[in-house]
Amino acid sequence: MNNMNVIIQSSLKDNLFEIKELFGNSSDLKIRELLLNGNHTKIAIVYIDGIADDEKVEEQIITPISLFSPSTHQSPSQLIGLFLNHVIKTNHVMKIMDIQTLADNLVNGNTMILIDNHREGLCANTSKMPERSLTPPVAQRTPTGPNISFNESLTSNISLVRNYIKDPMLRVDNSPLQGQSKTSVSVVYLEGKVDKEILKNVYTKLKEVKIDIILDSNYIVEVITAETKSLFPLTFMTDRPDVIAAEIMGGKVIIFVDGTPFALALPAVLIQLFQSPDDYYTMHKGIQKIRIVRIFFFFLSVLLPAFYIAFTIYHPGLVPTQLLVGILAQREFVPFPTIIEVLVFYWLILIITESSLRLPQGVVLTVTIFASITLGQQAVEAQLVQPTTLVVLGASYVMSSVVPTYSLNTVSRILTFRFIFLSSFLGLFGIMVGLVALLIHLCSLRSFGVPYLSPMAPFNLKDQKDAIIRKPIQDITSNEKAFKQEEPMKKRD
Repeated sequence: MNNMNVIIQSSLKDNLFEIKELFGNSSDLKIRELLLNGNHTKIAIVYIDGIADDEKVEEQIITPISLFSPSTHQSPSQLIGLFLNHVIKTNHVMKIMDIQTLADNLVNGNTMILIDNHREGLCANTSKMPERSLTPPVAQRTPTGPNISFNESLTSNISLVRNYIKDPMLRVDNSPLQGQSKTSVSVVYLEGKVDKEILKNVYTKLKEVKIDIILDSNYIVEVITAETKSLFPLTFMTDRPDVIAAEIMGGKVIIFVDGTPFALALPAVLIQLFQSPDDYYTMHKGIQKIRIVRIFFFFLSVLLPAFYIAFTIYHPGLVPTQLLVGILAQREFVPFPTIIEVLVFYWLILIITESSLRLPQGVVLTVTIFASITLGQQAVEAQLVQPTTLVVLGASYVMSSVVPTYSLNTVSRILTFRFIFLSSFLGLFGIMVGLVALLIHLCSLRSFGVPYLSPMAPFNLKDQKDAIIRKPIQDITSNEKAFKQEEPMKKRD
C-alpha cells in the first residue's frame, strides 16, 4: 500500500501507525501523546528531532495544549478550530487532509497535531534547519566592499537580498517547482524592472526541471540550458548578496535553491563574466578600463600556447632572430616535440590545480610547492622540457586567473587545448579559423532570448556606460537597461 496516497483517518491509532510505517520507525521521529483536560480527547504531536525547534514545540504547542481545558461537549472538529485560532501560538498554522502533505511538512521541520476521531490535522511552523553563520564570499573575493556571502539556508539568503532592496515591489515566488521537486526553490525579481518575456521564458524552462532532490544550483542550470552544448555559461552564478541585489535592480531574474549558497542570475551575457564587484567599490575618476585588460589577458591566456607552437614550428621566420636562436638551442637537448611538451606539461599544471582543491588544507601548500619545483627546475635540469615552454604555459595559466568569474576558468582551459590542436596542424591559419568559429558561436548564443554578446552585438549605445568600460556611478545607476531579445541563429528562417 502506498502510504503517500492515504488520507488522514478518524482513528488516531491508525494515523500514527501509517506515519511510523512511512518513516520506518525512524529514531528521530518523535510522537508525544496527550489527553486533553476536561473531555480527555486523545491528541498526538508529531515532529522530527533536529530539524524542528524543540523550544517552539514545547512552548508554543505542547504547553498551550496541556493547559487548555475544553468543555466535555466540544467535538473534535470544534477542537481543531480552537487549536487553529486560539491555542497554538506558532506564527503559521494550517489544516492538512492527507498523509503526503503531512510527510512533506514533517521533513521540512514542521510539527503535526492530530486529534482522535477526526479526519483533519494541523501543521504548525516549527522549522529550524541547521545553518552556518555568514562568512566571507568564496567565489568572488574583493579587497573592498561588502564581505558576506549567502549560506545554505533559502530563507536566510532571501532575507539578505531584502536587506539590500527595501522595496515592496520585490517579488518572491517559493513555488516554481511545486510538484516537480522536494527541494525548495525560489524565483526572485523586481516588479517594474523585470522583462515580462524573460520572466515567462524562465518559468517555461523551469517546468522542465523534474528532479526529486536538487543539491546545487548547477542541477537547474544543466536542465534549463540543455538545448545548447556551448562551453560558455548562459547563467551567472554567485554567492554574493550585493551582486545579486545589483542584478535584480538591473531587471534580472534570480533563482535560489535551498541547500546551496550560490544563486543564479538570468539572463547572462559574456561581458558580465568579466565584471568584478570591486569595479564599483574602488574610487575611480573618469572612465574605468580594467575590464578591457581582463578580456585581453583572458584571450591571450587561451591563445599564448597556440601561438608558441605556431611560431616555433610553422612560422619561425616571424620570430626575432636572437629569441629563435635561444629556443633552437634549448630544443637540441629535449627528446620530445614541442607539441608533446606543451600538452603534457599543461595537463600536469591542471592536475596540480585540481589536486590543490581536493587535498586537506594543511598539506595543499606543501604538495603544490613540491610539485611546482619538481615540474619546473627538475624537469628542465633533466632536459625533459624547454624552459621557454614552462614560461609560456606558466604565463598562460597566471593570465587566466585575472577573470573574476570562476566558470570561465573551465572554458579557458578547454579553449586552450582546442587552439593548441588547431595550431599543431595548421599553424597561424588554424588559430584564425578557430577564432572565426568562436566568434560565430558566440554570436549565435542566446541566454533566455538575449544575445550573448549584448550590448556589443547588437550594439546598444545606451548600455555602453557599464559594459567593456565603466563610467562614473551616477551615470550608471540612472541607466535603465533594456534586454533586446532575438531568436537563436539556428531557428531563424
